[in-house]
Amino acid sequence: MGKTFYFVRSKIDSVIDAEKRKKSFDQKMTLDTIREDCENGLRKIGVEDPVVFLISNFELGKYDLNLLQERMEKELPQHKRRVLMLALPNITLEINEKKKKALEENIGKVALLSALVATVPVPGLSVAVDIAIVKREIETYYSTFGLDDPSLQKICERSGKTIEEFKSLMKSPLSGGINPASILSLAGAASLFVAENTVEYVVSLVPLLGSLVAGGMSYMTVSTMLKRALNEIAEDARNVLMASVQTEV
Repeated sequence: MGKTFYFVRSKIDSVIDAEKRKKSFDQKMTLDTIREDCENGLRKIGVEDPVVFLISNFELGKYDLNLLQERMEKELPQHKRRVLMLALPNITLEINEKKKKALEENIGKVALLSALVATVPVPGLSVAVDIAIVKREIETYYSTFGLDDPSLQKICERSGKTIEEFKSLMKSPLSGGINPASILSLAGAASLFVAENTVEYVVSLVPLLGSLVAGGMSYMTVSTMLKRALNEIAEDARNVLMASVQTEV
């Protein structure tokens, strides 16, 4: 069918645990043997130059998951590459940084949407929409970085720590809950929203000039808030990741 596909040997953690009982255990040699055995089996059924990735679902940061991600990232089209990156579990600092970069690239588009809404001469509309847009994007950030409660619970199961312990490492003002109050704490957002309300009133008096100024104000407000939120949430994700890795080790 002309599709790109990948061979994965799963449950590597089980194999390693079993092999550790042997006095002659050598992890690298064990992994090389498993990989070679898989490749030989694929060659026997007609697959030329097979590449096999060794994966453990319970120890995602180990073995070949990062190599698989890098291979897929190189071979996928741009739009699918971004979807893949955002869907990956936050298992390495490199992935954490790539996710931040991918989300950062979307801030301009979101801020532009806010600016377009701000040109509509209805006082109060732009501010309400801005808060809704920022709230939705921040929720996406938490989910993408694995900082929402369901994702943190999975980390807890692997690391033996509690959600409260991980949340204590999170310094963003949004970590206590995503609501209008915490959103307004971002980068002097309250004063920016007051200015937006004033500009929206001007829009009703001077439609053309007011619309241009309101659009610019809204763009600046949303982009400023999202950049700060993304930086803080990415840093929280980094701290949680480092703590979970130290626990597992």
